[in-house]
Amino acid sequence: MTNSPTPPYEPRNVQGMILRGYTHRYSCHMLFTFADRKGATDFIRALLPYVQSAEAWSNKPERMLNIGLTFDGVLTFEPGFKSQFPTEFEAGPWSADSQQSLHDTGPSDPKVWWNATKQAVHCIVHVYGLTAEALGSLVTTVSQAAGTNRVSEILPLKPERGQSGRLEEYAPLENYIHFGYKDGIDNPGLAWPADPAVPTNPVKSDPGDANNFLVGYPGSTFQPGPETGRAGRFAKDGCYNAFRVLYQDVRAFDQFLADTAPMVVAAIGGSEDHAREWLAAKLVGRWRNGSPLVLSPDAPDQATSDKTDFLYKRDDGNALRCPFSAHSRVSNPRDETMLPTGTPVPRLIRRGVPYGAPPVPPDYDGERGLIGIFLCGALAAQFEKLYSWINVNDFSNAYSPGFNTQDALLANRGAAGDRSFTIAMPIGNPIRILSLPQFIVTRGTAYCLLPSMETLRGIAGLLE
Repeated sequence: MTNSPTPPYEPRNVQGMILRGYTHRYSCHMLFTFADRKGATDFIRALLPYVQSAEAWSNKPERMLNIGLTFDGVLTFEPGFKSQFPTEFEAGPWSADSQQSLHDTGPSDPKVWWNATKQAVHCIVHVYGLTAEALGSLVTTVSQAAGTNRVSEILPLKPERGQSGRLEEYAPLENYIHFGYKDGIDNPGLAWPADPAVPTNPVKSDPGDANNFLVGYPGSTFQPGPETGRAGRFAKDGCYNAFRVLYQDVRAFDQFLADTAPMVVAAIGGSEDHAREWLAAKLVGRWRNGSPLVLSPDAPDQATSDKTDFLYKRDDGNALRCPFSAHSRVSNPRDETMLPTGTPVPRLIRRGVPYGAPPVPPDYDGERGLIGIFLCGALAAQFEKLYSWINVNDFSNAYSPGFNTQDALLANRGAAGDRSFTIAMPIGNPIRILSLPQFIVTRGTAYCLLPSMETLRGIAGLLE
């Protein structure tokens, strides 16, 4: 495909976190409830000087923020927009339709999200700083603006061990998650299809193209919307964010590796320490340093720790290197044949960061996990579709021949999938683990629109 060097959108009108991955080490993700339209308008106006667009910067900003609105937040400013946005955005992630894909059951049930608070989330402010001091000063500014304008902050976590109850990035982990894996390796390229608007010369949009993430442009595979009327103008150049807070049960994870290591040693030999690392790599499809099993099947290799140039069906069709249900193979099955044939593989832009201090075994107490920022143009066709695959691997005959397995790391074990995990072996019988534990618990989810800079100025009453 030939991609245009000049896409039709203006980066200065798009919020920065959509098009560029920030490298600021400190962040805080603040949840708010609006009391009334005037207070909400004044709150957004107070934050506007700090909102970062996607326009290129010559010097990295010391502090900055981005703003997302849930549908209830949008209605605070535009009450006439009911039934004009995608159904899943309006209904929210706790709706029956969304939960058919997300399967948040048991300790992940929406009824206990956000510490069982009854307040609705209207707005999420994503605050970033190059230093802890820069972050703290802007968090204080945001908090003061909220207090002045009758905007209530929701503390989604229980304050403990000096933590504020806010969703604050644990900076020392630096691109690793609490299970010990390198994170943030693979994301879509966000190119632009050559002629998406020319009906006589249609161009098939790649799932990683930017028009599958920004609302309001033709040629999308997943049809981000709305596209017309006042709601279309409000949403254009915006992007949806499935904001999901995922507790990581490191105790359960470490215990599983320890309990299963003897079975692995019996199959492959070596020490139990090696067996634990080998099994951890098989669960995810990458060694903990990031090396993909397809390229480095026998041991982690620093030379491949960031590599993404491989395919599964072509390079490992029988899954002797990377198991079919390994997390990375489920979340991006690449060239595998989909069901129905020709179904595009949805892509997400991930901006997740860890929260909470790592455990110091044998002490695993404390709250820790991942602040998941999953950006897309269509929540149902991209985010929820991938999550349905995670919970039940029924999207390809290669993945579930006769039984519907689950993503080995991320799936909710309360879903209808088969909880077993099979590791194919080059010689002898495969290793089959009959039941995987629950490693992840959902603490909360909010569907937000990250509006354009122009829309934020309009909300704040600053457009002529």
